[in-house]
Amino acid sequence: MRHARIMLTALTLLVTSLTMPGCAGTKSPNQLADTAATARPSKKKPEEASIGRLDDPTFLFASAATIPAKSVRVKALAYTACSVKSKKRTPRGAWGDALTSDIKAVAVSPDLLDMGLDRGDVISIEGLPGQYKVLDIMHGRHDKTIDIFYGDDRCGAMQWGKRTLNITWQ
Repeated sequence: MRHARIMLTALTLLVTSLTMPGCAGTKSPNQLADTAATARPSKKKPEEASIGRLDDPTFLFASAATIPAKSVRVKALAYTACSVKSKKRTPRGAWGDALTSDIKAVAVSPDLLDMGLDRGDVISIEGLPGQYKVLDIMHGRHDKTIDIFYGDDRCGAMQWGKRTLNITWQ
C-alpha cells in the first residue's frame, strides 16, 4: 500500500510538471537538459557566477534549505537533584549550568556527543511534550542513553523508570 501511494504521488508530480506551463522566458527541464548536454562548459570568475545566479528565479525565490533532523533510538532514564546534600546549593550540570526544578534538561551519553549533539542543543523526546536542552553529560559507560532531569520529583523519576524511545534534534 505504501509503495502504491509513493508511485501515485510520483506519477502525479510528473504529469503536473509536464502539463503546467512555465513562466515566460523560462525553459522546461527537458530543454535545459538538452542545452546543458550540447553547451561547452565555460570557466566563469567567482564574481560572475554569483551575479549570474541572481538571474535565476529558482535561486532567488527558493526557500532556505532546511537542515534535516537527526534521530536516534536511545535508552531513556530519569534523575533528580535529590542527591545534592545541602539545600542551599543549586545542582549543576557537567558544564556548570544550574539545574533548577523548572528547567527541562537532559544528560546525554558521550557517544551522542560524537553523533553531533552538543551543549545547549534542543532535542525532542518521543512521548514527552516540549523541548529539552542538553545541559549535562553521563558517565562514559553509557551508550546511546539520555537521562531526563526531573528536578526534585523523585516519585516522577521512579515512575519514568527506563524506556527505549527516539530523540530528534537539528
